[in-house]
Amino acid sequence: MRHATLVLMAILLAGSVAAGQDLPASKVPAVVRQAFHAKFPDVTQVAWKLKSPTYDAEFTVNKAEVTVKFDASGKWQETESAIPRAKVPAAVNDTIAKRFGGYKIVETQDMQRADDQRVRYEIHLENAKEIAKAQFYADGSIISQSAKPKTPAKK
Repeated sequence: MRHATLVLMAILLAGSVAAGQDLPASKVPAVVRQAFHAKFPDVTQVAWKLKSPTYDAEFTVNKAEVTVKFDASGKWQETESAIPRAKVPAAVNDTIAKRFGGYKIVETQDMQRADDQRVRYEIHLENAKEIAKAQFYADGSIISQSAKPKTPAKK
């Protein structure tokens, strides 16, 4: 019984780390907070999460949800911004129609990354069996994709 309890605790802990740990601003390294405020000086309402190895700042700008990722030294890694589906380039929509027939788009984002000058579009999709995520360049080329089975609804 004790072993089962320890295994369950380990699973729960692993799940909470993967989802990110809410952090008060006082627990975010000063160099990370300074880098954030240098990049986004007008943003005052920020929710911080630790998603090892990054510190994620989540906030809203013009009614759009934004997540910015920094490493522990304060180096900017990535910015993800929710965008309306109408802002997804036509070439990306064409690729989705060809490669993801039968899926419904549930979330659209654009991304800027420190290691890539091109804008990426991250699209979250679902069908009856799975949830998928794919990243595209504006020309419709797929950068990456992944999928996981949908979990049955709890009764």
